[in-house]
Amino acid sequence: MPVTKLIAVKTFCLQHDIPADFILELHQHEIIQLVVEKRNRFIPIKQLQELERIVRIYRDLQLDINGIQTVLHLVNRLEEKDAEIMSLRNQLSFYNTFQHK
Repeated sequence: MPVTKLIAVKTFCLQHDIPADFILELHQHEIIQLVVEKRNRFIPIKQLQELERIVRIYRDLQLDINGIQTVLHLVNRLEEKDAEIMSLRNQLSFYNTFQHK
Protein backbone atom coordinates (compact mmCIF):
# COMPACT_ATOMS: atom_id res chain seq x y z
CA MET A 1 0.00 0.00 0.00
CA PRO A 2 1.51 3.37 -1.02
CA VAL A 3 2.29 5.86 1.72
CA THR A 4 0.27 9.07 1.42
CA LYS A 5 1.86 12.25 2.71
CA LEU A 6 -0.55 14.22 4.86
CA ILE A 7 -0.85 17.57 6.60
CA ALA A 8 -3.03 17.99 9.67
CA VAL A 9 -6.13 20.13 9.17
CA LYS A 10 -5.24 22.01 12.38
CA THR A 11 -1.78 22.85 11.03
CA PHE A 12 -3.12 24.02 7.68
CA CYS A 13 -5.78 26.16 9.33
CA LEU A 14 -3.28 27.78 11.70
CA GLN A 15 -0.87 28.54 8.86
CA HIS A 16 -3.61 30.04 6.69
CA ASP A 17 -5.65 31.63 9.50
CA ILE A 18 -8.91 29.97 8.49
CA PRO A 19 -11.44 28.06 10.58
CA ALA A 20 -11.32 24.26 10.56
CA ASP A 21 -15.06 24.29 9.90
CA PHE A 22 -14.32 25.75 6.46
CA ILE A 23 -12.16 22.72 5.59
CA LEU A 24 -14.80 20.35 6.93
CA GLU A 25 -17.48 22.08 4.86
CA LEU A 26 -15.31 21.72 1.74
CA HIS A 27 -15.02 18.01 2.54
CA GLN A 28 -18.77 17.66 3.12
CA HIS A 29 -19.42 19.19 -0.31
CA GLU A 30 -16.83 16.79 -1.80
CA ILE A 31 -14.61 19.63 -2.97
CA ILE A 32 -11.61 18.16 -1.15
CA GLN A 33 -10.75 14.78 0.36
CA LEU A 34 -9.76 14.28 3.98
CA VAL A 35 -8.09 11.32 5.62
CA VAL A 36 -9.10 10.41 9.16
CA GLU A 37 -6.56 8.62 11.35
CA LYS A 38 -6.99 8.15 15.08
CA ARG A 39 -9.79 10.76 15.19
CA ASN A 40 -7.57 13.38 13.55
CA ARG A 41 -8.27 14.83 10.12
CA PHE A 42 -5.56 15.22 7.49
CA ILE A 43 -5.28 16.74 4.03
CA PRO A 44 -3.38 14.72 1.41
CA ILE A 45 -0.36 16.74 0.23
CA LYS A 46 -1.40 16.19 -3.39
CA GLN A 47 -4.47 18.38 -2.71
CA LEU A 48 -2.52 21.19 -1.08
CA GLN A 49 -2.14 23.33 -4.21
CA GLU A 50 -5.85 23.12 -5.01
CA LEU A 51 -6.80 23.83 -1.40
CA GLU A 52 -4.58 26.91 -1.35
CA ARG A 53 -6.32 28.08 -4.53
CA ILE A 54 -9.67 27.58 -2.80
CA VAL A 55 -8.51 29.57 0.25
CA ARG A 56 -7.46 32.46 -2.04
CA ILE A 57 -10.88 32.38 -3.75
CA TYR A 58 -12.57 32.29 -0.34
CA ARG A 59 -10.58 35.26 0.92
CA ASP A 60 -10.28 37.39 -2.20
CA LEU A 61 -13.84 37.01 -3.43
CA GLN A 62 -15.50 36.34 -0.05
CA LEU A 63 -17.61 33.56 -1.53
CA ASP A 64 -19.59 30.84 0.18
CA ILE A 65 -19.16 27.16 -0.69
CA ASN A 66 -21.60 27.32 -3.63
CA GLY A 67 -19.75 30.32 -5.05
CA ILE A 68 -16.43 28.53 -4.64
CA GLN A 69 -17.81 25.47 -6.44
CA THR A 70 -18.98 27.69 -9.29
CA VAL A 71 -15.62 29.45 -9.61
CA LEU A 72 -13.73 26.13 -9.51
CA HIS A 73 -16.01 24.73 -12.20
CA LEU A 74 -15.42 27.77 -14.41
CA VAL A 75 -11.65 27.68 -13.85
CA ASN A 76 -11.58 23.97 -14.73
CA ARG A 77 -13.57 24.65 -17.90
CA LEU A 78 -11.14 27.42 -18.86
CA GLU A 79 -8.19 25.10 -18.31
CA GLU A 80 -9.87 22.44 -20.47
CA LYS A 81 -10.52 24.98 -23.22
CA ASP A 82 -6.91 26.22 -23.03
CA ALA A 83 -5.68 22.65 -23.48
CA GLU A 84 -8.09 22.14 -26.37
CA ILE A 85 -6.91 25.35 -28.07
CA MET A 86 -3.28 24.31 -27.63
CA SER A 87 -4.02 20.91 -29.16
CA LEU A 88 -5.81 22.50 -32.12
CA ARG A 89 -2.95 24.96 -32.64
CA ASN A 90 -0.48 22.08 -32.66
CA GLN A 91 -2.59 20.20 -35.20
CA LEU A 92 -2.89 23.30 -37.37
CA SER A 93 0.84 23.89 -37.18
CA PHE A 94 1.46 20.27 -38.13
CA TYR A 95 -0.79 20.51 -41.21
CA ASN A 96 0.65 23.89 -42.20
CA THR A 97 4.15 22.42 -42.35
CA PHE A 98 2.96 19.94 -45.00
CA GLN A 99 1.32 22.65 -47.09
CA HIS A 100 4.52 24.67 -47.30
CA LYS A 101 6.66 21.78 -48.62
